[in-house]
Amino acid sequence: MAVRGLNDYRLTIAGLQKLGARSVTFSIQLRGVSIAQLKPLTPGEREAKLRAALKRQLARLTQEFPDANLKSRNPKEGSWTLDGKLPANKIERLAKRAEVSVLYVSAIDGLSQHKRPPKKKWFGVWGIVAIQVEGQRSGMMEVEDRLVLVRAFDSDDAMHRLEPYWQQCARPYLNTESYLVRWQLVEVKDVFELWDDKLSPKGAEVFSRLRRMKFKPEHQWQPRQGPDRAPIRPKKG
Repeated sequence: MAVRGLNDYRLTIAGLQKLGARSVTFSIQLRGVSIAQLKPLTPGEREAKLRAALKRQLARLTQEFPDANLKSRNPKEGSWTLDGKLPANKIERLAKRAEVSVLYVSAIDGLSQHKRPPKKKWFGVWGIVAIQVEGQRSGMMEVEDRLVLVRAFDSDDAMHRLEPYWQQCARPYLNTESYLVRWQLVEVKDVFELWDDKLSPKGAEVFSRLRRMKFKPEHQWQPRQGPDRAPIRPKKG
């Protein structure tokens, strides 16, 4: 069972139960169909099976909780998300149903959401750093893509907090030929908020940027024709 949104009201499941018949507005995500069941089918068959399952799950929940007045966000085709209202003391029973993946509480009659103080989060900042050599005016120069992690309240705050860091990086020094060199930030390309607050030593996503590229034969994936292929690894040498 997963009930989200209670922290905004400083409530637990037990506390919600004590509210009795007080009306709770919520949305739920249905379970749908597992990937294992859908994988052997064609995309068209998967879509049909999934939408039919979502409609069946809505029908069962509507029969069990008629007073919830459950509404699908896509009544014609069948949606993952349903909206409804129930007395507070019935929310736990609904959330425990096999058809329900997660229930989100969005409003409780007579209660206001608690405004929590802002919390620092991890951000990955992608900066372009130019390696500037004293007196150079033409030719090739080295540029570094640098990813820096910083804890901040939002993207703007992350950039502000890194200002002393970039200034420290840009302090001049002498190279082997006694020319002054500095590593100067020339542009912040992107700021990425990390999904996880704690960085795991087993692996943590610290930056993501979607882009498009030309499709190549080695990118093909046919999971219905055999076991999944191993991930593509960079060639050595």
